[in-house]
Amino acid sequence: MALGLTLIYGVLHIVNFAHGSLLMVAMFAAWLLRDRLGIDPYAALPLVTAGMFGAGWLLYRQVIGRVSQNEDRAILLATLGVAVVLDNLALVLFTGDTRTVDTPYSFAMIEAGPLLIAVPKVVSFVVSLLLAGALWAFMARTDTGLAIRAVAREPDGARLMGIRPDRIFALAY
Repeated sequence: MALGLTLIYGVLHIVNFAHGSLLMVAMFAAWLLRDRLGIDPYAALPLVTAGMFGAGWLLYRQVIGRVSQNEDRAILLATLGVAVVLDNLALVLFTGDTRTVDTPYSFAMIEAGPLLIAVPKVVSFVVSLLLAGALWAFMARTDTGLAIRAVAREPDGARLMGIRPDRIFALAY
């Protein structure tokens, strides 16, 4: 979550109040894939990521991009409005009941000397490190990553170099 917030704020200079609500949507998507289709949450990660990438791109094109030409307050209100809509839509669709994802390894533990460490926490930690490394490599080693960094630093200069900031903003969002 922190990597996404940092990327959005660093590139777009937007404080995204909808970020937590978008994470909630992704979690409900993973829950639905597990509940309805029996797909493991870790196996669902690429599907949910692709779906949320598309949702973020669409959200930027339809909402954020349109208000980004206005004052900063307009962007803050737009992201807050998106958060309110998503939160209430989830409340209507899923009610306020707690949902859990049960997997065979939900309560599995690893013994490390006198310590007992939960397997899901270890997997989450390792996946987080791998994703952070992949994001770093993407930003530092690919043309698209360099374009994102160029637009974040100097949008007008990037435009002069043939980079379309509107596309980069939509990609980063």
